[in-house]
Amino acid sequence: MINKLLVIGMLAMFLSATTYAAAEDVYITQQGTKYHKEDCRLIKNKENVTKMDKKQAIEEGYGPCKTCFKEDIVAGEGQKEQKQAKKSK
Repeated sequence: MINKLLVIGMLAMFLSATTYAAAEDVYITQQGTKYHKEDCRLIKNKENVTKMDKKQAIEEGYGPCKTCFKEDIVAGEGQKEQKQAKKSK
């Protein structure tokens, strides 16, 4: 029962995050593999970044920064748990 509530909660969080993320701009460094918020402390040289839509960054294979996009990391873990639960049924 608790696992189902946890999965439902994570799903709701993921859906709200993806709805919000649809219009969000993110920043990519020249050699980076993660997308960042504009004020992320991990972006060393703010002049050499590319600004793009978050959806586009995800489609191009960039992952969320663990510092400034913690909510995307949690949402991604919820998706993995759901896929594993479906496989085990």
